[in-house]
Amino acid sequence: MVEGSLARRYAKALLEIGREESQVDRFGDDLLRFSRLIEGTPELGNVMSNPVFTQSERRAVLDRFIPGLALHPHTVNFLRLLLDKDRFAALPGVVREYRALSDAEAGRVRATVTTASELSPAMREAVNSALTQTTGKKVLLESRVDPSLLGGLVAQVGGRVYDASLRTRLERLQLTLVNPSQA
Repeated sequence: MVEGSLARRYAKALLEIGREESQVDRFGDDLLRFSRLIEGTPELGNVMSNPVFTQSERRAVLDRFIPGLALHPHTVNFLRLLLDKDRFAALPGVVREYRALSDAEAGRVRATVTTASELSPAMREAVNSALTQTTGKKVLLESRVDPSLLGGLVAQVGGRVYDASLRTRLERLQLTLVNPSQA
């Protein structure tokens, strides 16, 4: 839990600067873009949080990647601060906390909708509209495809899961047929 509270503290500090600069979403996008670079290049993440490398070596590696990402100067300073304080390993948690805090502040929620096949634009809009009505917040929808669902959809909104998949309905039906007393 210490790791989570540490990430939350760093995320709150950056969010405060983002508010002052009217750059909350920009900082979030920058963090996400950088963390995706780290995820896609595990060696980079290892160098950034490995004490075998000196602080100046790690700083040189970080400074080599920054220009290609076009990050806001405050985001760059924030990443350098994480590096200088040996907190770079907390970056994934900071990104998660920052997104949660900025989403809450903006009155939005992220939702992942999994379907058996790709959503059509009309269906995507209908799902987005239904989730917006259910949550009372602006929904940022991400869609995934999982053919094992057979049909229907599973929507995860924050910590809630709405399962309207054909697979789940069939499993419930099978359970009812096998053990009618549980129906």
